[in-house]
Amino acid sequence: MDKKNFSECGIIQDLLPLYYDDVCTPASKELVQRHLEHCAACRALYEDLEDRSVDRVIEAESRQVLERHARKERTAAWKAGLFISVLLLIPVILTFLFSMAVGGGLGVFSVTTASMLLVAALTAVPLMTEQKKLTKSILAGIFALLLILFFVDRMNGGGQFLLLAIPTIFGLSVPLFPFVIRGLALPPVLSDKKALLTMVWDTAWLFLTIFTVCHHSGDVEGLRAGTLISVILMAGVWLVFLTARYLPANRWIKAGLISLITGIWMAFSSDAYGLIAEHKRQLTILAADFSDWTSAWSINANTYLLFLATGILLGILCIAIGITRGRK
Repeated sequence: MDKKNFSECGIIQDLLPLYYDDVCTPASKELVQRHLEHCAACRALYEDLEDRSVDRVIEAESRQVLERHARKERTAAWKAGLFISVLLLIPVILTFLFSMAVGGGLGVFSVTTASMLLVAALTAVPLMTEQKKLTKSILAGIFALLLILFFVDRMNGGGQFLLLAIPTIFGLSVPLFPFVIRGLALPPVLSDKKALLTMVWDTAWLFLTIFTVCHHSGDVEGLRAGTLISVILMAGVWLVFLTARYLPANRWIKAGLISLITGIWMAFSSDAYGLIAEHKRQLTILAADFSDWTSAWSINANTYLLFLATGILLGILCIAIGITRGRK
């Protein structure tokens, strides 16, 4: 090999990694291809570069190490969860033995068992499950809490379980149901409608709570008033949700419309209830007087007017920005 060929081989060998990764320029690629056609040494070097058997061995070994580590972590978590479960069984067993000894029945034992299940749902379940830990913990916790309410109701004579359970489920659903439904595998037709399902779920439990409480107390007028107030309340919430989720507009226009909806709803929702429920035709903001903050009527009127003005100003500003950006 003369000095010229040696120099050319050095250049080609420097280019081989770039040529192998297909990141060199077209001119360099053509130069390497021509050289490999007549240089056996560089061609052998390139074939060695193509041989990924060592890389595959290293990759397989790395994967095995990671799998062994993951198995060790799962085993340790399972043992920790099992240990916590055994510890939680101790007060259950002691309560059972004490109840049997004094002839007190299984009431206290049942409540204690359900309470330990609630603790287990928050401690052992996350340790002993591999996937969707948050979803499973929430569901297990709610189930245990309902068991507690059921056994407490049984101890007190029964008849109030639904009165206790339904408002509890509604109160927990508002902050927790989005996390639960996010971890659920739904059919394809519903997989992109989780936000809508969350709104429907919370709305249904709100009205079910009102019905349960009023029905239990026999308050028909309260049922009517509560349902009407909830309809007016949820109308604003649904308008904001539908605007934010489904309106085909940019975020500035959506923010402007939401500001308008919020300002109008805050200013006139009370008057809307008075018109529907009591047939009172009034606009509270007409009594606004910012020099008078002494009576509840003037405070309400001034506050409603401030909400309305702020919502309109912010709405117009955001919509104008959204239209301008949309044109650009």
